[in-house]
Amino acid sequence: MSEKKERARFTCDWIFNILVVLCDGKVVCGCADPYGERPLGYLQQSSLHEIWNSEKVKGIREGLNKGYAAFCLDCGLKRFLEEKEEVPVRPVHLEILPRIFLEPTVLCNLSCFQAVCNHESGIAKTRKRSKFPFDEFQSVIDEVGKNLIRLDLFNYGDPFVHPQAVEMIEYVKQKYPSVYLYTTTNGLILDDEKIRRIVRSGLDEFTFSVDGPDQETYIRYRRLGDFEKVLKIMSKFVEERNKLGREVPFINWRYILFKWNDSRGKMNKARALAAKIGVDRLTWEITDHPREALSKKYQIGTRHWRKIYHEIWDTSQIGNAIKDKKFLAKIKVLTRDLVTQVNKPRNIQVLVKNIGGAPWLKDTYSGRRIIRLGVQLFDQDKNLRELNYARAFLNRPMARGEEDIIRLDLPSWPSSGEYWLKFDMVSEGIDWFEAGGSSVVWKRYKVLE
Repeated sequence: MSEKKERARFTCDWIFNILVVLCDGKVVCGCADPYGERPLGYLQQSSLHEIWNSEKVKGIREGLNKGYAAFCLDCGLKRFLEEKEEVPVRPVHLEILPRIFLEPTVLCNLSCFQAVCNHESGIAKTRKRSKFPFDEFQSVIDEVGKNLIRLDLFNYGDPFVHPQAVEMIEYVKQKYPSVYLYTTTNGLILDDEKIRRIVRSGLDEFTFSVDGPDQETYIRYRRLGDFEKVLKIMSKFVEERNKLGREVPFINWRYILFKWNDSRGKMNKARALAAKIGVDRLTWEITDHPREALSKKYQIGTRHWRKIYHEIWDTSQIGNAIKDKKFLAKIKVLTRDLVTQVNKPRNIQVLVKNIGGAPWLKDTYSGRRIIRLGVQLFDQDKNLRELNYARAFLNRPMARGEEDIIRLDLPSWPSSGEYWLKFDMVSEGIDWFEAGGSSVVWKRYKVLE
């Protein structure tokens, strides 16, 4: 790291929101520490909550609140601040741990090309044990489950190499059904019985890592893989889920872009296959590793990257490369005079149309992914005042091409002045449509004395 960057100010959200638990009980700060070289603590010595508010962790938070923490210098997750950007200041002591990554195992059935967790890397030797014991898993979940918002059941290795991975999923959703449970896999270890149990468990989201539209391309990175097999497994997952009439697990196909799989032809073939087998979402992942394999065409900032921006994995939670599964809306505010008085609510009418293809659900099994009309409130200079200012339910589920008029109640506001209202659709618990490329509508709003 250059001296200039080492002295630069930076921030990070991880230590304020997340802990990562490795399969041997070591606790680290983020997923960018594959070999556990910067431990925060050990479950054999302390509880997760004790580590969460240990002096070491609070010291890191104090440093980040000032724009610098020596602990973070070797980590790639931190974000450097602009010259005049203020340092975000957050509480140092936090009662609730909202999210954890838990690594069931560091082992994997594949050996991906030059991956930090492949068989040749020796990553398994950096763990004192290769699998997280099920009884210890239950203890950790019982400690944090009551207040846990999200559990990511993976880190390095493939979770389903663990012989009790399915039992882990079932345990979480049976005892703490409100926890958003997410996992990812290459999929090849799953059989019909495991698929059936996972689908029925209530797991919220499931990602298959498949980096190509055919066997020859796929195994360039996923060495030892079987493309036709994983395609059938993804299809079976969709079939089992649809039999239950549920929206969960939401099924992603994530495709890392390399120089050998980034042609328009291969990407379009993946789009067609994803639509054919019925997965909910196909996204591209941009990587710079391994260096000799990276897709120069789609590196961040290039013309090609901008073209697929709303289809990239980490630009939103809602973007999609499958044309008929996109969340896109046309919105028209029908009420002409958007004026009210201080402390008086206002109801208006808004026309909405589904132009993206993904179905808009009014009710869901999980209570998430319900589609609603939302309004954000901004001041006259378009500085955000209230992100979740107003919401309105759909009158009914809406398929592609359907439109409806929705009554929206704008809450009372205590201060007079001129404001802006930003209208957008939202998939509750997931993301705003705008993040996936949908157009929004801005309207002036007057609040009078």
